[in-house]
Amino acid sequence: MKKIILALALMGSFLSADSVAQVGLGYSQGANDEDMVTGFAGINLISNFGARLEYTKNFSEHPEFSKDDISRYGIFATYTLPLISGLSLTPKVGYTQTDGEFTLKNTGEKISKEDSKLTYGLEANYQFTQNLSLFVGYTDYGNEMDIKNIDTDKMKNENYSFGLKLDI
Repeated sequence: MKKIILALALMGSFLSADSVAQVGLGYSQGANDEDMVTGFAGINLISNFGARLEYTKNFSEHPEFSKDDISRYGIFATYTLPLISGLSLTPKVGYTQTDGEFTLKNTGEKISKEDSKLTYGLEANYQFTQNLSLFVGYTDYGNEMDIKNIDTDKMKNENYSFGLKLDI
C-alpha cells in the first residue's frame, strides 16, 4: 500500500509540473580561458526539485600543454526557484568525476589524472517560450587537480557557461 501511495504521489507531482524533464547544451569557459561544451539531461522529481546528469568536455588546449583532454561527468540535485515571470534561479550540488590526460609542452611527458569531488553551481534562467530557456551559469569543481611537476595554480577548476535549455 505504501508503494502505491508513493507511486501516485510521484505521478501527481509529474503531472502537475510544467515539464517532466529538460535537456540543455551550452558553451563553457574555464577561469583559465579554456573553451568547453556542456550538455545535460535532467528530470523534475517533486515540485521544483530535480536530478541532472551533466557532461563537460574541453575543445581547446591549456597554454601549458601541447595536448589537454579533460572530461567531467556529474550527477546533481537541483532546485529551480522562480523569481518573476520567465526568470528563475537553479542552484545545483552534486558529485563530479574528472578525467584528464595531459601532454607537457617542454618534455612531451604524458600524464593521466582522475579526480572526484563534491561540486556546486548556480544558473540563472530566462524562459523565452513555454519550452525554451536561455541559461547563464557558474560551476565550481572543487580544488585544483594535483598533478606532479605542474603548477596547478594556473589550472582553475570552475567554469562559466551559457546556452539553451529545452523543457520536455
